[in-house]
Amino acid sequence: MKKGQSVTAFYVESLLLILVFVGILLALTQIFGLSRSESVQAKLLTNAVTLAQNAADDFLSGRDQLTREEGDDGRRYTADMAPDPDGRLLVRVQWAKQADMLEGTVSVYDEQEQQSEPLFTLPLARYVGEVSP
Repeated sequence: MKKGQSVTAFYVESLLLILVFVGILLALTQIFGLSRSESVQAKLLTNAVTLAQNAADDFLSGRDQLTREEGDDGRRYTADMAPDPDGRLLVRVQWAKQADMLEGTVSVYDEQEQQSEPLFTLPLARYVGEVSP
């Protein structure tokens, strides 16, 4: 192989190596970008589950709601679960009394997404009738 051909071959191989390296970098950038958005969604869903559990505990431990036949209560929170009247997450508790049972749901909505489907729904049920000794 002549000296000129070996230099040309070196440049071609270097160019191909750089192109492969850039392709790998682009693919990894997309993968890490997707994982970041999935991580944000997972955190939001985890916070929605926690808020729903807290709302269910607050509701079922309160006596004033248990005496009403039905109701609808909503509170707003930020994505970091801090109470805020203009918050992103809407926690809505709906209930109805049927015979000796209080049944309802806790739903958490993401108001920023403008979807009618809740992020998370937690069913409620509690016996409120008389218990004989």
